[in-house]
Amino acid sequence: MQPTSGIGTSPRPSTGRQHAFTLIEVLVVVAIAGILISVAAVNLFPDQTQMARREAGNVALAIEHARDAAWFGGRPTAITFTDGRVREWRYAANQWQPDASRDASLGPDLRVTAMYVDGTPIQLEDRLVFMPDGFGIPFRVALAVRGFNWGVEGDVAGAVTLVER
Repeated sequence: MQPTSGIGTSPRPSTGRQHAFTLIEVLVVVAIAGILISVAAVNLFPDQTQMARREAGNVALAIEHARDAAWFGGRPTAITFTDGRVREWRYAANQWQPDASRDASLGPDLRVTAMYVDGTPIQLEDRLVFMPDGFGIPFRVALAVRGFNWGVEGDVAGAVTLVER
């Protein structure tokens, strides 16, 4: 006699039918994978405009760091753009001293074309100085990056902005 509760019963015999994906299911998976790859490709392989913006943004970040170092360090800090490099300087012991940890290459596709302080052009070799009091003089650093013109601008309140020209 066989038990009727189902406990201890053997599994049902196979009906011989195999399970497989339908063509629609396969096409949906392929379509989703294609969408994900296309979204990822845009982020993984930026175009020239995005790369230029990123490189100009790195210059803006270097300028912001110099500004912040002056504000929070309590002594004047400057930044220069010479020989294809961006260099940060600290004023100590009555002289400017380079901060080797903040020395970086500008990259082959980026060059500083002009600098202005309070609307007056200054030499590219001159220092862009930030004072610890938090007040600044308006400035603009003009950049040529991968065939695009960008500018990094600062206002009297210390805000630094990246602007496409």
